[in-house]
Amino acid sequence: MKAFEVVARCASFSRAAAILCVTPSAVSRQVKHLEEQIGEPLLIRGHQQVDLTPAGRALMPVLSESFERIRNTVQDVRNGGARRRLSLNVPMTFARRFLLPRLGRLRAAHPDLVLSIRTQPKDALSHPGQLDAAIRFGTGDWEALHSSHLFQESHIAVAAPSVVASITDGDGGIDLDRSTLLHVLKREGRYLTWQHWVDAAGLVDTDVEQGLELDTLDLAVEAAVAGLGVTIADVKMVADDLAAGRLERVLDTAVAGTQSYWLVRPVEADPHEGLQQFEDWLRGELATAAGLHDQHGTA
Repeated sequence: MKAFEVVARCASFSRAAAILCVTPSAVSRQVKHLEEQIGEPLLIRGHQQVDLTPAGRALMPVLSESFERIRNTVQDVRNGGARRRLSLNVPMTFARRFLLPRLGRLRAAHPDLVLSIRTQPKDALSHPGQLDAAIRFGTGDWEALHSSHLFQESHIAVAAPSVVASITDGDGGIDLDRSTLLHVLKREGRYLTWQHWVDAAGLVDTDVEQGLELDTLDLAVEAAVAGLGVTIADVKMVADDLAAGRLERVLDTAVAGTQSYWLVRPVEADPHEGLQQFEDWLRGELATAAGLHDQHGTA
């Protein structure tokens, strides 16, 4: 299995052999033996590189994750077993804009908790043993999973100070048609957020179809910071940019999002101590952030 995993990762028998410190023919024999045991071909052997068959593509991520967990567990045992490891999958925007800036406080509070964070578009909660939990964005109705609500989005419009100045009239009115609207692709669940915000702000005759579409909310926020236009974002995801003056709010309008962030885990898996510590810490950080937003009138 290890031979196959390295070959699949390197797409080469010779490179895999160098990593495993054996000959390419030895690696080939090991993979052939695994294919015979499984009863399915795993690799398409080409002249200069190899490709995965459908069976190989199904097996590869499971093996890679399993070997990583074995390495981590062995390392924990070597360290005396004092550390607790928590494997999470987190949406990229939440990870970059909320979680990472605060992880220092989690480490200070729980120095023995080791986080393993992934930002895959689709998590592996359906594969037993690969993840302890995941943070998901959606409605919370995932079959065979336990979903615990974290917070609902509160949408505000933000832009760089120079952009806000360029779309503001002398009487304080806003003309969004003077700038580019930055949209998040609708597959992230934020379709029509611009229309909802414009309606709530009472901005009639605004062309909400114009502008740029970006893959994630994080990219849309970065584009706004760079002065490319105005975007709609959850207030918690742009709190640091607002505090630092990199972004400013466009009007005081805030619109509740239709979806939320959830902490999700398999139903059959009781939360262990590390996961419970993480959830308690995260809820504390969310409560602190909400209090700061309310104090400054930003939510």
